[in-house]
Amino acid sequence: MSLDMYYKIGMIRKRRCQISDEILPTFYQIHDNVNFPQLTWLIDNLYDNPQIQPETARALANEVVAFEKLILSLHLPFPRLALQKIHTFFEGAATSQQIIYTSSD
Repeated sequence: MSLDMYYKIGMIRKRRCQISDEILPTFYQIHDNVNFPQLTWLIDNLYDNPQIQPETARALANEVVAFEKLILSLHLPFPRLALQKIHTFFEGAATSQQIIYTSSD
């Protein structure tokens, strides 16, 4: 089950992103890792349709970058483009101080 996310960018428009079924196994690799508390929280609450506050979005953006660096240091294959899109999405919500709304399939 994927997680669809969006935040508002104006009166009508929304910026959207998805954590797809294909990338979930990648995130589960760091579940319960003390270095990734916000990603663990997101994984644990994936199907509860959480709202993500801007401060949490900033922490998530930082953890996605740290996760990508960890994977690169281990020379493991990973979905780089998908992680970069998720990072950009969280960073955009944090910068514009928008709440992220979610829904799971």
